[in-house]
Amino acid sequence: HAAPFWLARVLLHLGEIRLNEPVSIPSLQDTESQRLAARITEIAQAMSECEGVDEFQTTGSLPDRFFVLLEELHTVYDAYVAHNLAASELNIQCRFGCTRCCHQAVHGVYSFEIINLYRQLRPLAEYGTIHDTFVDYADQFQATVAQISEANDGDDTDPVMRTIEAFAAAAAPCPLLLGTNCRVYAHRPMSCRMYHSLTNPVHCTTPHGQTFNLELPQQANEILWALSDRLTFPFPTFLAQGMVTLARQRQLQPWGAALPGA
Repeated sequence: HAAPFWLARVLLHLGEIRLNEPVSIPSLQDTESQRLAARITEIAQAMSECEGVDEFQTTGSLPDRFFVLLEELHTVYDAYVAHNLAASELNIQCRFGCTRCCHQAVHGVYSFEIINLYRQLRPLAEYGTIHDTFVDYADQFQATVAQISEANDGDDTDPVMRTIEAFAAAAAPCPLLLGTNCRVYAHRPMSCRMYHSLTNPVHCTTPHGQTFNLELPQQANEILWALSDRLTFPFPTFLAQGMVTLARQRQLQPWGAALPGA
């Protein structure tokens, strides 16, 4: 899997976009960081080996144990991020309640994160409205990709990348954003958790911003993508498209019901 487009390791500065230039975080090699990284990898492996995972295509469900492990993964990864950022002495500007990163097209989402979000959202009375908002968002995104692809304007940049930039510039809110809060903040995808800014968040999608990812340990990431592929429905790694795909395949059934045709 390629790195998420809008969450790629980039440093935006003085009008230039420099790819593959991660922020230096020396603490990634200290004892505590390595302990947390090892624990993240252990949890990822336990998720991969969780009984019932490979029956998802038939049952349309995952065992409760899987989601307990996913919650633990989030907890340990958050500790990993907090430790490394604090030890690096980087002046991170991100704060709870800031929604600038919630006005970009979320990409690079594992399939089991889509499944978990459906599981969290489906019981809500307003789920139908949330689903319709996801549909509109996904349709607008695909229409913009098509429009840019057909523009023949001499710009050979990936139309998907240009669409992501256009959505960010337009500050299109994530369908999960409710005021200044994420409806599923505790369950938000890894691609949301890893994104950080060194400059005022108003600059996050401009050439003046300095944003970066503090990514999962490589071995854990490889395990989780392999697991994600085993659960594929198939699913797009964009949050909106993935949510729409899964909901339609399930015909908006409650969580735990068998997938249609199973």
